[in-house]
Parts: sequence; C-alpha cells; structure tokens
Amino acid sequence: MLRLLILLAFAIPSLAAVVIPRDRYVVAFYNVENLFDTINDPHTADEDMLPLSDRRWNTAKYRAKLSGLARVVADMSEAEGFPAVIGIAEAETRAVLEDLAAEPSLAAAGYAVCHYDSPDDRGMDVGFLYRPDLFETEGSRAYRATDDDDIRTRDHVALWGRLGGERFFFLVVHWPSRRGGVRFTAPLREACARRVRAIVDSVRRADGGVKIVVMGDMNDNASDRSIAEVLGAVGRERRLRDGSIYNPFAAVKRSGRGTTVYDRRWNLYDNIVVSDNLVRCDDGALRLVRVDGSARKGAVFRRDYMTVRRLGPRPTFRGAEYVGGCSDHLPIYIVLGRE
Repeated sequence: MLRLLILLAFAIPSLAAVVIPRDRYVVAFYNVENLFDTINDPHTADEDMLPLSDRRWNTAKYRAKLSGLARVVADMSEAEGFPAVIGIAEAETRAVLEDLAAEPSLAAAGYAVCHYDSPDDRGMDVGFLYRPDLFETEGSRAYRATDDDDIRTRDHVALWGRLGGERFFFLVVHWPSRRGGVRFTAPLREACARRVRAIVDSVRRADGGVKIVVMGDMNDNASDRSIAEVLGAVGRERRLRDGSIYNPFAAVKRSGRGTTVYDRRWNLYDNIVVSDNLVRCDDGALRLVRVDGSARKGAVFRRDYMTVRRLGPRPTFRGAEYVGGCSDHLPIYIVLGRE
C-alpha cells in the first residue's frame, strides 16, 4: 500500500504554485517544549497546561512562548533564510502550529502546517512547518510509532514532495522519554526505531531515487543502540554503503555539543539523519553540505537568550515554576546544497 501511495504521489503533478529552485535549503528540527493552548481537551491529560493548574498557563504566557519560539526561528534564519522545512515536536494541536506560523517575525516565510492528532496521553504531537514557495508538497500521513498498539506515544508523521525539483520524503518523530529509567524505556525507543527503519526501507523500495530525511527528538544519543544499531544510522561518512543512513549529528555530539541537559550533562537527543544519496550523489544534485564553514554537516542553533548559564536551555517551566524561556531543547538544522 505504501509503495502505491508513494508512486502515485510522485506521479501526479502538484497544483501548488510554481517553485523556483535554489542552491541551498535549510532543514531544521525543534522540540518546542509543551506548546499547548489554554483550552481543556477532555480526551487528553493536558491539565498541567491550563489556567487553573499549578502552572497557571494562560493566554499571556502562551503568546509570550509563541513570540519567543518565532524569534528563535527568525534568528536561525539570518544566514541562510527561513528553513524550507521545520520538524516540530511537542505541539498540542494544529492550531498552535498555525499560531506559531502566523507570528509577525515568521509571517514573511508563509509557512504552511502539516499535523495529525496522535494517541499520546498528554495530546503532544509532532508535525511540520514548511514553505510552499520552496517545498512542493505532494502528500502526508501519520504512522503509528510502533507495531504494538498498546504503546501509546507520539505518531511518526511523513511529508513528501519536491524540494529544488528533487523528490524528498521527510519523517518527524518523538520517541518515548527516559523517564522511569534508561534500561526500562530503551525497548520502547528501539521499537520506534525498528518502525522507522521499516518505513524508510518501504519508501526506498517504492522509489529508489527519493531522498529521505528523518528528524526528531529520539531521546537517545547518536551512539545509543536505538539509533546506531536498530535504525542503523552510521556516524562516519567512510562507513556509508548503498542503502545506508547517515547521522551527521554523531560528529556534533563527539565535538561536545548538545541540545538538552540532564543532571548537568549535555545530551544530543535531537537528531537529523539522511539517506546515503544525500551524501553520495551526482554533481549538481542536492546533497548534505558543511554548515557555517565548519567541517560538520549538522549544527545546533544557540544564542545567549536561549540558555541559562551552566543549566542548559532556558525552559518555559522548571517543574511548576514559570521561567519564561523558549524551550528546554535547542533546535538543530542541516543545509542541503548543490555544491
């Protein structure tokens, strides 16, 4: 079924506006930490993010959070322009993503939204913001996170179409957290990784030329079993083989950088991995290129206002205490170019 879906999607001409190819595109991912509205959803456990909760979540705090997140994306866009595609984690509804896209500092990007409700108990979902002037979308869908229906966690969401005239398949994920202990929760993340690998392999069988980007908060570092073994994302280009998946953030982690802090230690749980044909491809085709003149092909975006000295990213809440920061994660990004 997936094979037919993908083949039909790439075969049917898009009705979107004409997209003008560029030489460089930014693809980003951002865990926006509890981007909830202030309205009670009786079907989810969103009680912590309501006006009468201990956190006293209200419209003013919600608007301040939207403004802060939009500032981060706008600042990240200074060098290369607004990202063509941004994967988002911890968004409660489609409406909150639409509110984020409508923020004045992001309005010029004209972001469209891709979102599906998932079975997560708290109602936290993943989704995309994407620029229709750069990415010609041809389809989307949600996948259950694992083959086990008893595991209630965020769905994986796919978005596919053409970027710079080339076929792309994007997948955004948010795997189960480590709460309860690493050993106890690792099998849950490995089950998600197994599902993602099956999706990637199925897409490749349907279209061997499509370029694949998987991004998300995987709640594991690049060297952990879920990513390195089950997903099979290699961390060094020289180990790439046909059909491999490459994780440029393995090198970022080895350099000591991270996106979130636990027990005063930086971790890089946020990753963007790509198919081998984005690393080894014909001249003139879009490929993974170096970021900011460095040797690395992945980057963590960080500014002083986004962090608390020695404590990591400035969160919106620390427990029930309102801190007023953007998120407890820093965003990450890659650059695709024709160099």
